[in-house]
Formats: sequence, structure tokens, C-alpha cells
Amino acid sequence: MKHSYFKIPGWFNYSETYDIIVDQIKDDGKIVEIGSFLGRSTHYLATSLFNANKTNVKIYSVDTFEGSSEHATLKLPKDFSSTFKNNLEFFIEKGMVTVCQGRSDSEEILNQFKDESVDYIMVDGAHEYEPVIDDIENWWPKLKVDGVMFGDDYSLPSVSEAVQSTLSKSNIKGLGVNMSHEQTWYSGKTLEKLKIFEKLVPGQNTLKKN
Repeated sequence: MKHSYFKIPGWFNYSETYDIIVDQIKDDGKIVEIGSFLGRSTHYLATSLFNANKTNVKIYSVDTFEGSSEHATLKLPKDFSSTFKNNLEFFIEKGMVTVCQGRSDSEEILNQFKDESVDYIMVDGAHEYEPVIDDIENWWPKLKVDGVMFGDDYSLPSVSEAVQSTLSKSNIKGLGVNMSHEQTWYSGKTLEKLKIFEKLVPGQNTLKKN
């Protein structure tokens, strides 16, 4: 299946991270994406899983589909969940994508996931300081022992400060940051799994001169 995610408006700059997830996840795995917007990143991930014959992997898209302060200047309907569903119709019908409409701190949504049941969690919802902290604290227990949590826009002070503060307070020692165009951060309950997600950057951690 050809990729067509680029036809969907939105922001998505962590394709390599999703490629690694597709490579690593088992066919019965679970992925939670907090902040799916119109489905650009979700479509990329679902298409990649489909092409890898991992159609039993479940993607859960958590979003209010009402926008946030970041979208205040955009012309969007009050509820754009129907647009998301139209964009992901093929994968929703296949049972690969499940829409979880609501706030990421909603107990109703959180209670749909048992503790230590999710393989990968992408935190890309509201980027203000407090919401980032809430997403990490609320969703960390849902992560499997060998699972990994990611986030986008680490270059934003509100995001980086929230990540560092929360992980430090929770005594979580593993934190990796890809300061390339992806600007992603990642952390997990076991340090060994994190090494897989380290981006190879010529001159920094690969292709070095002896």
C-alpha cells in the first residue's frame, strides 16, 4: 500500500521513530497515540503496520478532536472527529485503529487500558507544561515493563521542562532525546530498550573518525 499520509493536513516529523516501532512491535501489540489531530501521523503508522503484515497491532487514537490553543488560528469545525474517521476509514474498518474521543486525562479513557498493557505511547497532545506532566504521569502506569513512551517538540521549553521534572520526580533515569528535525524524547522502564531508538547522526554517534 502506498503512503498517502501527506495528503492529510497536520504536523508529523517523527516517521523514523514510527518506523522503529513498526519493526520492533509484535503483531498483537498496542500503541496509544495521544494527540492525533486529523490523522496524518496515525495514517503513516497504520499504513506502515499494514505493509509489514502486522495488522493485528491496535492503535488507539486519543484526542478531543476539538483542537487546543495551538489550533486557535486555524479554520476547523468545532468537532473534527468525523474528518479523522474519514481519513482513517480503511484502518478503522480493519480494526487496526480505535478512536478514543475525549481528554487524555479522562478516567473513562484511562480505565480502558490495564496497567502495563501498552507497548508504545506517543505523547503529542497539548504542549503546555501542566498537560505534558499530566500525560506522562497518567499514562506511565499503562506502559509495559519493556514499553517505551515518546513525545514530540522537545525543543519547546514547556515540553522539555515538564519531561525532565516528571521523570526526575518519578526517579525514572532513562531519557533519550533526538535533537534532529524530529525533536523527540523517549523513556522507558528498562534502559536496554531505549538504545534501539537512538538516532544515528553522522559525526556524533556514527561514522566517526578513529
